[in-house]
Amino acid sequence: MALFDRTDIAVDLGTANTIVRNNTDEVLFCEATCIALENKYNSTRTLAIGNHAKKMLGRAPREISVINPISKGAISDFETTKIFMQALIEKGKTNSLAPRVGISIPQNLTQVERHSLYEATMLAGAKEVFLIEYPFSASVGAGLDISTARAKMVIDAGGGLVEASIISLGGLVTSAFTKEAGDFMDYAIMEFCRHNKSISISKDIAENIKHSINVFSDNPSINISAKNLINGMPIAYELQLNDFKNLLLKSMEKIKRVILEAIHEAPPQVAPDLIDDGAVLTGGLALMQGLKDYLEEELKIKINLSPNPLLDISKGTYLIMQNYADYDQEL
Repeated sequence: MALFDRTDIAVDLGTANTIVRNNTDEVLFCEATCIALENKYNSTRTLAIGNHAKKMLGRAPREISVINPISKGAISDFETTKIFMQALIEKGKTNSLAPRVGISIPQNLTQVERHSLYEATMLAGAKEVFLIEYPFSASVGAGLDISTARAKMVIDAGGGLVEASIISLGGLVTSAFTKEAGDFMDYAIMEFCRHNKSISISKDIAENIKHSINVFSDNPSINISAKNLINGMPIAYELQLNDFKNLLLKSMEKIKRVILEAIHEAPPQVAPDLIDDGAVLTGGLALMQGLKDYLEEELKIKINLSPNPLLDISKGTYLIMQNYADYDQEL
């Protein structure tokens, strides 16, 4: 890269994780979408972002706020998002020139939500901002050629949303989504423990439980640390993972219905393509045990798990930025 070339920074600004890169080969940041701010003496300063900030959640004193600036793909707090984006831009910059920043966004974001994210990123120090919808960035990052007449189906399963989309000739044919995604499952596990086990667990433990369960097999018991809701004391608790299988199956059922909705809305001409090629499963939730097998069994189509499902969106965002004119009419 020349000394005065402007940097292109691609950001997958997810509800659970944020991924930043300034080329196709190297990930600069892959950590929790979380920021810790200290509010003291009428001023605010950033203490940490990413995993370091996430570790402070529930442990920080009152003058420190630990915030997730993104909820279900949309800004939950404008000022915090601006500060978060400033930190990400600093990580991605290679020189003093203001960079171009590409951000992948859910297809269902309103114009107001898109404008808020655009403004926050511009104020954070970007020269230009490109908002690129998930179906396109996920497809391109997974290596699909979306410019041809052959229809491609991509299922982007993340923390805040699951989107099922069919793309052909560089455009969206159909799309459907649900907010019953990874975070929804985590909170459902937390509520199950509260109401059925009389214990309170952290979201991190709930996420570990989710990824430890295979709905198609017998699961072992695990020992966790929790809070006893009867006496308020810490407790070491043995959980039977099989108790959570039906809970996760209900969420998988919702994901299946969203995929069916996208397929049912598609014209019959795409049917041969889906029969031959199936669908690509990407996003962080794609790594959940049993999800691919469940969808194949229920939908009776081939589900191809992307080799790097967590990184597809950031890679696709960067690739689209390099040829933005080719995609601009559709994005």
